[in-house]
Amino acid sequence: MTQSDKSLYVAISLDIDPDANSAVEGRHDALSSPIEYGEIRVDACKKGLQKIFELLEKYDIDSTLFYEARTAQMLIESGMYLPKLSERHEIACHSLKHEDFLGKVSGIPMEEKSIEESIDKAKEILVKIFGREIKGFRAPYTRINRTVVKVLEQLGFQYDSSETATLGTGWAGKPYPLEAFDSSLMELALPSFRDANGKKMSSYLWAIFEGRRVFGEYIDAVVQARDMAKQGLFVFSIHPWHLYVDCRGNQFGKDRVRENAENLESIFSQLKQMQGIRILRQDKYMEAWLEKEDSN
Repeated sequence: MTQSDKSLYVAISLDIDPDANSAVEGRHDALSSPIEYGEIRVDACKKGLQKIFELLEKYDIDSTLFYEARTAQMLIESGMYLPKLSERHEIACHSLKHEDFLGKVSGIPMEEKSIEESIDKAKEILVKIFGREIKGFRAPYTRINRTVVKVLEQLGFQYDSSETATLGTGWAGKPYPLEAFDSSLMELALPSFRDANGKKMSSYLWAIFEGRRVFGEYIDAVVQARDMAKQGLFVFSIHPWHLYVDCRGNQFGKDRVRENAENLESIFSQLKQMQGIRILRQDKYMEAWLEKEDSN
């Protein structure tokens, strides 16, 4: 990344966690919906992840994989050899058991010691599985507070990617320190933006998979960002399970599953063809950004 570089950088990130997971009143960890069954399922996650790996390989895209540690263990137990499948991608952390750190739904906010033990254990598991340094973190439900950020700093994370920031409101996709939490930890925020009708959109692709958005709206958003966020990072995020089940845990029909895969492939294909766009992992973007800042 140089001063003359006018590219928009795009990252494809995956939140790899249990199928249709949901926070539960009275407990810290998440369950798969419907929560009345008290189950943790990863069947849809496994199928979705396999399909996404195929597409990433087809279009020669390096991504960032935010693994929930419990899910990584369950996928390996199911026969997936994740170290090989994830070889070209960044390994990042998405908690131990998708905890509701802030207690928004559980009603029992976690204390600093419990948060630290949980994230430290998650990081330890991922290092053991992948043998790689874990630099990035995305919080369950993308919710952080001062305590979570403090723990991330103490555990040596280089960046967080949980916050959402709106493009065109003084933010142009650049990393920023989490000063609101009295921290110098860098944030690689998820962008929000407006559609053609002025309605707010998120870069999470769940709305496509549930038939509420079309893939072209997300490509339009990247085109807009390319004009206003040069050298910035546009982070897409995907839950692999969402290719096969909805947020309530209901199985999609064959036609919906096929459309979901086709829509995701269309996004990857068009991103690869766009001028002024560079696709890279979040850790690689962070490295390039810091090098540029150090050279100034």
